[in-house]
Amino acid sequence: MKKILFALLAIVFTATTIFAQDVKEAEKLKDREALKGFAEGWTVGTGFGLTLDQAAVWQPRAGAGDNSFKFGGLGNLQATYKAGRFLWDNAGSLQLNFQRLGRNTGNLPFQKSLDELRLNSRPGYAITTDERWYAALDFGFVSQLLATHLGNYLNQFDGVDQGLRAGFANLNNQDLLSNLFAPATITLSPGIDWKPNTNFSFFFSPAALKLVVVANDDIAQIGAINVNDDGTQEYLGSLNGNPQTAALNADGQFEVTSFENTTRALGALGRAKYNNTFLEDRVSFGSELNVYYDYLNGAGAERNLPTVDWLTTTTFNIFKGIGVTLKTGAYYDFTKPVSSDWREVNGVFGYRGTKRGIMFTETLALTYSRVFGAKQAE
Repeated sequence: MKKILFALLAIVFTATTIFAQDVKEAEKLKDREALKGFAEGWTVGTGFGLTLDQAAVWQPRAGAGDNSFKFGGLGNLQATYKAGRFLWDNAGSLQLNFQRLGRNTGNLPFQKSLDELRLNSRPGYAITTDERWYAALDFGFVSQLLATHLGNYLNQFDGVDQGLRAGFANLNNQDLLSNLFAPATITLSPGIDWKPNTNFSFFFSPAALKLVVVANDDIAQIGAINVNDDGTQEYLGSLNGNPQTAALNADGQFEVTSFENTTRALGALGRAKYNNTFLEDRVSFGSELNVYYDYLNGAGAERNLPTVDWLTTTTFNIFKGIGVTLKTGAYYDFTKPVSSDWREVNGVFGYRGTKRGIMFTETLALTYSRVFGAKQAE
């Protein structure tokens, strides 16, 4: 009888312990679900905004200015799918801004002030029960949507100052500097994704494949030239970072002698993302920092420095999804020269050369944003 009673007590104790563990585990998963901010299925957020600036002056007096028309927009889409331990993050964004200064005579094209297309996708599977660590595969894509011609015009313009050509070697007859997929940066990176809470994530890959594709031969053979104050020239490499060599010709000018359309790199990639809201959700802030180091010293650079890409988005919400958004960006890549020497020549302002440096971007727009799809966890 005592043995039976002891066996029953042991069964009850074991069942109670298992039940308590199940409850504790369920509470942990419930807390984690609330921490993630979304339930099973799709959670989708989208936002877009427009910028418009127009001024007209007829027969202006001295100092009154001239006609101007500027417009553009920005849009982003974020979609996350959750099914058990499987989590799939997706994001895309597009920024476009154009301007035209002076009275349109029918032959003055729009100038491009900003054109950037970004896509990112990262499926992952939780390798810990608290769903904070994931084995993931990250895909990234960055390019521009529309063509860019000399002077940042959307179309070839015969009236552009030909002095701008001094900053480039082997510039084609169409004055075409860039286009969709020329260049495009593609990364494919297996790694570990750490999500300690709903606001922050950090992805690291020790073996990230990076491709810089310039799918247009005319663009791939453009070299970047820095004209020094004494008139001498300095060859900085390809304008878009693809492998390229150049030499001085009989006229003392640099001429590209060979080029490739694709740069292949293998290195380490880190992506850190932070998103949060403040002042009772009146202000939302997001930041993303991407750092890549190439083990193979891509494009034969004389220095092998990390590539840094830092983005921020700050939105001041006004009323029911309508707000003012400020987007900023900073980008550095030693293998991709930036424009330099902004000055006036014969009444025309423009960049007269190229150099190594950091590119900054900034956009301010009236935006509308919305989140829909799977219900957010309470």
